[in-house]
Amino acid sequence: MIIPTRNHATLLEECLSSLSRQTFRDFEVVVVDGHSTDGTAEVAKRHGARLVYEDYGTRAGACRVGSEQARGEVLVYTDDDCTFPPDWLERIHRAFSEDPELMVYGGEDVIPEGSSYFERTLYQFDLAKGSFRHPSLRLRGCNVAYRREALRRENFNPLLKGIEETELHYRMARRGMKMVFDPSLFVYHRRRSGFLSLFRRMYSNGRDRVQVVRLHPELLSAMDLLPLLALPLTLVTLLLLPLSSLPLLLWAGAALLYFLGKSFWVVVRSRGFRYWPLLLPVLVVRELSFGLGVVRGRLGKGPLREKAGEACPAGGRR
Repeated sequence: MIIPTRNHATLLEECLSSLSRQTFRDFEVVVVDGHSTDGTAEVAKRHGARLVYEDYGTRAGACRVGSEQARGEVLVYTDDDCTFPPDWLERIHRAFSEDPELMVYGGEDVIPEGSSYFERTLYQFDLAKGSFRHPSLRLRGCNVAYRREALRRENFNPLLKGIEETELHYRMARRGMKMVFDPSLFVYHRRRSGFLSLFRRMYSNGRDRVQVVRLHPELLSAMDLLPLLALPLTLVTLLLLPLSSLPLLLWAGAALLYFLGKSFWVVVRSRGFRYWPLLLPVLVVRELSFGLGVVRGRLGKGPLREKAGEACPAGGRR
């Protein structure tokens, strides 16, 4: 069991307390700390976890260090803001024991009881888009396990600042590894609690998505291109505004249709009709912050491919 963390002592306390109630007992906990300045080390030691440190400064780096430090043949990853059903590890152990060809196994992350209306609204987006994804893209970093052999062949790229599990799973799928997404295997995972934290998260997702596409151009999709198209169109609209209000009306109409249409799609797909009042503003913040992150990533330097080649060459070995 590998848990990357940094300055989340309170959350880590809940996470480790939940792990202590697992019906499967033959496991170790490795807490990979990014040099926290709160009580993270004390929490880890109090719960009997093995504490190691990472110096990459990224979650991917922490995951990489965890894979190098853990002793088991099945490496289970989760986040410090998760809690777990009592049979979670038992089910993972059984899946790998029954299928020797299984390399990657994971499942859902659902919201815990008592989540706020805002958190439940965010959850509707996961419910709406989940069924459309390939199993390798549905696997979540907070609820996924790897046979050690899989991480010997392909490991986390420690230079990626985010979306590291998506990039890793893409490489694993390309190698033909057997990967299973089991929707009945779940952990309880907190969502963002407000607009500001949502903005920061989606902004970093957009920026980090650019890193992944630079490494794998074949992953380029509409969500990577729309922000780059929207920005010049917005600038042209503003430049033409002194001459005519028509471009502004067209721009506003297109934006309104886009947000209304996508929010309606989320409501229908997730059957979350009761969340409609908040879903539209949440969607606007999600899309705008992600788009700004994509633009920021494109404007930034792009030496990741060469550096990644040094840090994580083909096959995931160093």
